[in-house]
Amino acid sequence: MLTTVATEEADEKVSERIYEYQERVNNNPTDGRLVGELGVIYELHGFSAEALIAYELATELQPDEFRWPYYHSILLAARFDLTQALEKITEAIEKNPDYAPAWFQKGKLLLDSSRFDEALECFEYAAGITDDPYAYLGQAHAYMGLNEPESALESIDRAGQLSQHVNVQRLRATALIRIGDRDEGSRLLAGLSNAPPIRWSDPIAEEKNEHAVDHLIVQLSEAVRLIRSRSSGPALVLLSGLREEHPTNKHVLHLLSSVYELRGETDQALESLEEGIRHHPDFYVLRTAAASILGSKGDNEGAFAHLEKAIEIDPKLHWAYSQKAQLLMQEKRWLEASHLLDRAISLKDDDADLYTYLGICLGFIDRWPEAANLFRVAVSIDPRHVPGYINLARAETILQNEEDALAALASARQHGATEAMVASVERQRAQIKRMRIQTVNQ
Repeated sequence: MLTTVATEEADEKVSERIYEYQERVNNNPTDGRLVGELGVIYELHGFSAEALIAYELATELQPDEFRWPYYHSILLAARFDLTQALEKITEAIEKNPDYAPAWFQKGKLLLDSSRFDEALECFEYAAGITDDPYAYLGQAHAYMGLNEPESALESIDRAGQLSQHVNVQRLRATALIRIGDRDEGSRLLAGLSNAPPIRWSDPIAEEKNEHAVDHLIVQLSEAVRLIRSRSSGPALVLLSGLREEHPTNKHVLHLLSSVYELRGETDQALESLEEGIRHHPDFYVLRTAAASILGSKGDNEGAFAHLEKAIEIDPKLHWAYSQKAQLLMQEKRWLEASHLLDRAISLKDDDADLYTYLGICLGFIDRWPEAANLFRVAVSIDPRHVPGYINLARAETILQNEEDALAALASARQHGATEAMVASVERQRAQIKRMRIQTVNQ
């Protein structure tokens, strides 16, 4: 099956390279290295489902090889399958326990799963086998998840040059606010620019790029880096050149739309996505991106159409259900939105935003006890989730749980809620109490 995957939607050079790798496996079907490298070529050029199968088979054929479960884990994480990704990274580490980037990868997966104690252990172990300062940054994130901001600050101080990165400065400011130093924390936050996420060096993962056609994947990665750092000019130059070379490549068209959107040129962004959809109607990433732009332009009907198609392509896209629910919330169709959010949560049960959105919907249909419980779940998943605390404060006020409402509001302040946000909630709380008094008097 792996050697007969149709690749007509890829450009000619990509199809030729994939065919070459398929033929190598046809000629040597029990060679685990060749099967694994076929997985790499599939992953690099957009055939991720086939890549997962190849990595699984390569691991069976080469049970002592570290790369295949390692690549398998990284790809699963990119597809938001954290549970299986953790299983595969654990399997990989057993084969090569001294490779620090694998411990970073596992630690990051555990952070994303809110398993902060285990994440801390991973980063502590990594610190013993590498001098990469990311080990201390990972520890800082774990300590923040455990609500130990003092320890987080100590870890940041050990991160060397990395401690000057914008994202680390933002983390330091958050920790300072949590320990009560709001003035210094706010001063640090003021004027901080956006920056791409910090990545660690990972030579084994980077070996995959050697198999890319014309190193397209390397250029696309650079485009992603530029977009994340909001460098729209250089990103547009790079992607415009790539589009000339690969006029129908789905990843080029998708990233080009992201650049146009970053520049505020939403019509051109949408045009790029629509062209991509014409060539790749089943590439759901283009659909959800188009839905986002159409929703922002007030074309909910068009957005719904793309999201429904995306869900039809892959019924496990939790964010597509969430996108559709948020559009329904804009239209005050609370019950319909709640059904979609229930579905999204069944697919991803560790997303604080999903529980908060569902709680808001239930509040608007006067199911406040359930709404309050959902907000509590949200802040238990992410103890820094300000929207969860803000909405919980409002819900507890309606339920006449004044102490709990004040505690939620205090937590919102602790985790960075602005004074304007807190003042707005206080006004709403006062209004709720006045309405209650008027109702009793009547």
